[in-house]
Amino acid sequence: MATAYSVAGTTASGEYTHRHGIAADPSILPIGSRIKIKHAGRYSGEYVVADTGLKIEGRKLDIYVPSTRACRKFGSRPVKVRVIQLGDGTRADAKQADHAVKADVAQDVKKNTVGNAATEDDWTKADGAHAARKTQPATASSTAANTSTAADGAK
Repeated sequence: MATAYSVAGTTASGEYTHRHGIAADPSILPIGSRIKIKHAGRYSGEYVVADTGLKIEGRKLDIYVPSTRACRKFGSRPVKVRVIQLGDGTRADAKQADHAVKADVAQDVKKNTVGNAATEDDWTKADGAHAARKTQPATASSTAANTSTAADGAK
């Protein structure tokens, strides 16, 4: 069962909260574990166990989502989890796993693959960055074209 949380701060692993970070029961999934979550809607993807959470006991996960509104919308839902690598419970292992997850996400975004490591939020963020880069020059040239057309029509 998965829920979402949006409380920002330092996790049990010593890392700051961020997307692709989750809280789990350390007796089930030790800190530094890498997992793949499915059936979590737009949040399906690869995660690292970075936190423990006071109410996370047994087979429960808490996915970090930066928006309180999105957390409420997520609610509580059953998910499927595949363990990629069990952590050893140390901060160093969590940091190493976090780098691996971020590399997998970046690779998926680059390859236009969704639902593997990258979540829909990664795509939204990437599309927004790509759209900003693409529309800025296009808008400027479109404006220039419209201006010259208007000026030509006024002659």
